[in-house]
Amino acid sequence: MKKHTHTKERDKHFNLNALVEACCERMEKEYQQHNRLPTPIPSPIIEITKESNGVSTIWIQVPTILATDYKPGQYFMCWNPYDSEGGMSKKNYNSEKPYSVGDIRVDRSGIDEETAPDQGLDGSTMMGFTIKNLGRQSGELIKMEKGDWFAIRGPFGTNFQTPNFGETLILVSGGIGSTPMHMAAKEARNKLGDKLTIHSIMGFQTSDDVHYHDKMGEICDSVTVTTDDGSFGLQGYPTIPLREIISNCEPSNTKLFTCGPEPMMKPVLEICEENGIESYAAMERYLPCSVAACGLCMVGDRLTCRQGPVMEGSWLLEQDDFGSPHYH
Repeated sequence: MKKHTHTKERDKHFNLNALVEACCERMEKEYQQHNRLPTPIPSPIIEITKESNGVSTIWIQVPTILATDYKPGQYFMCWNPYDSEGGMSKKNYNSEKPYSVGDIRVDRSGIDEETAPDQGLDGSTMMGFTIKNLGRQSGELIKMEKGDWFAIRGPFGTNFQTPNFGETLILVSGGIGSTPMHMAAKEARNKLGDKLTIHSIMGFQTSDDVHYHDKMGEICDSVTVTTDDGSFGLQGYPTIPLREIISNCEPSNTKLFTCGPEPMMKPVLEICEENGIESYAAMERYLPCSVAACGLCMVGDRLTCRQGPVMEGSWLLEQDDFGSPHYH
């Protein structure tokens, strides 16, 4: 693939920050009018963080209200306007795909900390989309560079509910399912502090795939990593440590959230049912439209784009089409 060259062709005096601010203002205007971004709104990429082999986080600036209103489990439709050669001339080459927000932060690097409190400057709100190379669209996205255009539409869908005081929250992720689990852990800890216990189990194929391990370690009371080949953490699947953690929990005071491939989530939810634990799963079905028009994201009689992606574990286990691999 040829490198994107458009950013290098800009005038040396080009003000990227001014363009970022202008795009952010447009987002805020649209969001306030519609309570979401109804059409893809592009914004220059501020930063790209490599998380692991084939996994990167794309950071863009967003209105503070958008980040504040966002709820863990919801998703955005993300669009890369470039074709494989770095241009925008190939028709029907790219498409939108759904991605969860992996992290949200406030960037205060350009603010004078001594005067900021008096001036009311809180910094720029940054939203990070963590993406794994799983094919053409996601593969092109993680090759992008700072200054490239990245468009988002949303947020859409249902979300994970914040646990109650004194509860135990178990988070089980498989692969890139780590992103909504991180946001769920972050929100729960920010709202409840030390008034709840959070256990995280993260499943990966090999050590090369491991990411967000340190992020979860900063929030959770325990983090267990499993890999299929045993190259990092425990060898095997997340269900192995899950049974041990559940054995030390009070079922009526425990909730479990999960996200990942359906063949992983199904046995996780079955363990919850066996032990009387309330569970919820964020589905990773194919979502080409997100406006309930195509019907391609059905699970049971529900549309994942509108009645998901977060669904009750007990309901999912009753659906014949849940638990098999679904590629997105």
